[in-house]
Amino acid sequence: MIFITAIWPIIINTTEGVRQIPQDYNNVSRVLRLDRKTYFFKILFPATVPYIFTGLKIGIGLSWLAIIAAEMLIGGVGIGFFIWDAWNSSRMSDIILAVIYVGVVGLLLDKFITFLASLVVSED
Repeated sequence: MIFITAIWPIIINTTEGVRQIPQDYNNVSRVLRLDRKTYFFKILFPATVPYIFTGLKIGIGLSWLAIIAAEMLIGGVGIGFFIWDAWNSSRMSDIILAVIYVGVVGLLLDKFITFLASLVVSED
């Protein structure tokens, strides 16, 4: 379930990244007669990496929400079950605490992907 939730934003953003490659890059690759491997590593991949990381950021956020929703449905353990149990017991302070926790973990996941992207993506 988590994989299905996360994969679509990544695929859609990667596809859009490939479509946004400037035509000049493709023309230069044809003039230089770059083979597929060189084209992939020198033109295609560097041009699409920012889009891939955008998809990863969206996908990891959706995955985090899917995990919590699955825990609410299945029950037993996890922050989703904790929120659902607190809701059924009318413990508003626990719900607020859990929502803050969910937000902080989501923010940390987002910042982690942003950090990874800054290591990979060059700002030329």
